[in-house]
Amino acid sequence: MPDAKTTLEELRLVAKKRFGQHFMTNEDDLHFIAESLGASAGESVLEIGPGLGALTAALLEKGLQVKAVEKDRSLSEHLKSFFTDAPLEVYCQDILTFDLARDLNPGHPIAVAGNIPYNITSPILFWLVEQRALVKNAVLTTQYEVAQRVCGKPGHEGWGAVSVSLQAYANVTFLRKIPRSHFYPAPKVDSAVLRLDFLPEPRFEAAHGVLFHEIVSRAFQKRRKTILNALENEDKGHGKERLGQAFSAASIDPKRRPETLSVSEWVLLARHLSK
Repeated sequence: MPDAKTTLEELRLVAKKRFGQHFMTNEDDLHFIAESLGASAGESVLEIGPGLGALTAALLEKGLQVKAVEKDRSLSEHLKSFFTDAPLEVYCQDILTFDLARDLNPGHPIAVAGNIPYNITSPILFWLVEQRALVKNAVLTTQYEVAQRVCGKPGHEGWGAVSVSLQAYANVTFLRKIPRSHFYPAPKVDSAVLRLDFLPEPRFEAAHGVLFHEIVSRAFQKRRKTILNALENEDKGHGKERLGQAFSAASIDPKRRPETLSVSEWVLLARHLSK
């Protein structure tokens, strides 16, 4: 494929900041992502934000059938005209309004790939969680710092609500760092490739799901407090006495900070608070 700068000039287009457009330019990165999906020739793959089609080309080279969701109408038209004879379907739509069952109906879980915009990384990750019944795995480029947080462990500086929530649904693996120079236009920060492998069932019990997310979100909003003080809320029925009972049953020291608790400890705490 021609390089991103040349293609934009030929199309008389510029990278749109409002769409967070930074196009991947390094062939090794592109083929690494396509290979990391683990998909076999003939399988369908959903691509988020294909842009100028560099990753699309790498996916097609592996013999995959690509379903690409591109919000930018100019780029979606470019993709259709450039890959005329390829097994590619382009949907000009915002990925956050795209519903796999309704809009694609693959019939079985499929792999997802994408160089996703920095400004909507968290919404896309939570979109994947919502769509997980039809998502086998996902390989994505994100901002490097975000990837570190998402793949983090308890006690890590970036360990927070997004880390806990995502890891409750999937095994998350940090695959590779990508320098900012491998994009056009170059962003101000580096990127990384991460892989999500969704679990057959969340790590928490279905009956405790709402409470699990509620206490995780509330605690990390007050992450400098002890877990006891962060979760105290009489209106929710979580007074200090009730919380103390739950902490004792879960063998969790109430003086610990939210960022020190593992996913399994959050799951256990939600279970005992629900009793």
